[in-house]
Formats: sequence, structure tokens, C-alpha cells
Amino acid sequence: MQINKPYFELYPSINCSGVVLVDDVPVFKFLGKDTKDGLMDGPVPINHILLNSGKHKVSGKMYPRFGNKTLIENDGMSINFNVSDFDNWKETKQKFMPEIKSPDAYFDQNNKITSKIKGLTFFEIGTEIEIELPFVLDGWQKSIDLSKIDNDKLFQEVFNKYVEVHSIIKSHNASKFLNISKEKEDLQSQAFYFDDKRKEEIRQSIFNLFNQKLKILPINKQDLKLELWGYGKLVTLVRNDGTSAIQFERDIDKGKRNIEFDIKLHMRSKEKGLTII
Repeated sequence: MQINKPYFELYPSINCSGVVLVDDVPVFKFLGKDTKDGLMDGPVPINHILLNSGKHKVSGKMYPRFGNKTLIENDGMSINFNVSDFDNWKETKQKFMPEIKSPDAYFDQNNKITSKIKGLTFFEIGTEIEIELPFVLDGWQKSIDLSKIDNDKLFQEVFNKYVEVHSIIKSHNASKFLNISKEKEDLQSQAFYFDDKRKEEIRQSIFNLFNQKLKILPINKQDLKLELWGYGKLVTLVRNDGTSAIQFERDIDKGKRNIEFDIKLHMRSKEKGLTII
């Protein structure tokens, strides 16, 4: 079946702490206390990160689990690559690249399980994909290189923006949150071929989430660090354990992970300042 509206996705499986990136932009994370046991996997749409046709880098960064200092023999990561037609995704879904993964564990000469990554503090897998999209998205390609701005000054500007966003979420003002996120909404709507009905469904899901009036974690400077992504064009704040700065708190002891808000900022011009993308 012909693919008219290509829908590209990754399917990572992370059995350690880790981050999956496309063109230096995180698309999938498993970090913090959640990584003490178990694994995380699932489909990750990437059209909105690819932005345009051509060659793109995909990488998976592996770190020790929470509480560990190094990777162990059972740790691992794999990434599968799928494409489908947006209107017929079940019928057209297929792999467009071979799976990439970390080295398998094996038995050593003493008949004990080991692996090439055992004892390392970091390991990376990666590849390059070449894709075609029926559009070019106006993303962060031409935005200001934030790595050239003084780090302390940039941190303060980003923190101020996060405080603004945090205040809006804390007050459960979904309308205002959607308003300041419109640039991101427009980009994702084009990337995933959303019609008006689908746009409204997504907006309603945000209203429903805000209406639950979940407790939001506080943000304090000393608990946060600055991260630059997208080859310097994107910036985020994360907690010291690598998880998102802005989170709705849930009962982790009952297996409910916190709801993390993926807030990426860029700067089209100094006059416009930092905006959500």
C-alpha cells in the first residue's frame, strides 16, 4: 500500500537509564528513580523533530541505573524504526531501517554472564537515517545559537520562562497554557497531518488533565540545570536527576510515574525572546 502521509516513529526499549535523541533532540527518556528497576519502551513519533527530508542522526545514550555507578551485564538498549501512512497506519506499518542495539550479554570463560558494557559509566549506540517528508517545518533551524550566550545569563532567562509556565500550570489555566504553546501546536499539527477535529481532541485532553488539579512539583534554581539541544538551538531545564523540571506529582510507590511536561524553548530573535516550540 502506498504511503502518502509518512508517519515516522522509533520504538526504543531501555533497560537501564537512558536517552534517545534525533538530531541532538531528546525524544525518549528513562531517568531518575524510575530506573532503579524494570525497563521502559514504547513508540515515539518523530516527524516533528525531523522537520524536513534528508539525513538525520539517531542516537541512544546509556547510563547506569539509579543507585548504580556503572552499567551492568543485564543493562541494554535497542531502537527499532517504523514508518506507516498516517491514514492507514495499521495496514502500512513497516520497518524502514534495521534495529540498532547495545552488545548482547554472553558467558565468559568462567561460565558467568558478562557484557562489553559492564563497568562502563556510559555507552552510546547510533545510526543515520534518510527519509522523505511531504513538507518542510518552520522549526528551530534558523533560530539563534543559544550556546553563544553567556551561560549564567541564559540560565536566568530560561528559568524566568519556566517560572511563567509553572505558574500557569499550577493555576490549572489550560487556555493560557495552550496559548503560550501555540507555536508548538502549529508545528506538531503540520508534522502529523492533524485536522480540526484532531486538534480539538488534543486541546480537550489538556483541559481534562488540568481539570484533575494534580499537584505540581515546585521549581527551585538549586534543583535545576540547563541543557542545550538541537545543536545549540534548543534549551531546557531539567532536575538534577535528568527528569523534566515541570512535573505533575503522582504516587510513584503505587507505580504511577509523574507526568512530565516536555518544555523546549528556542529564540527566533532577541526581540521575540524565548518561546515554546
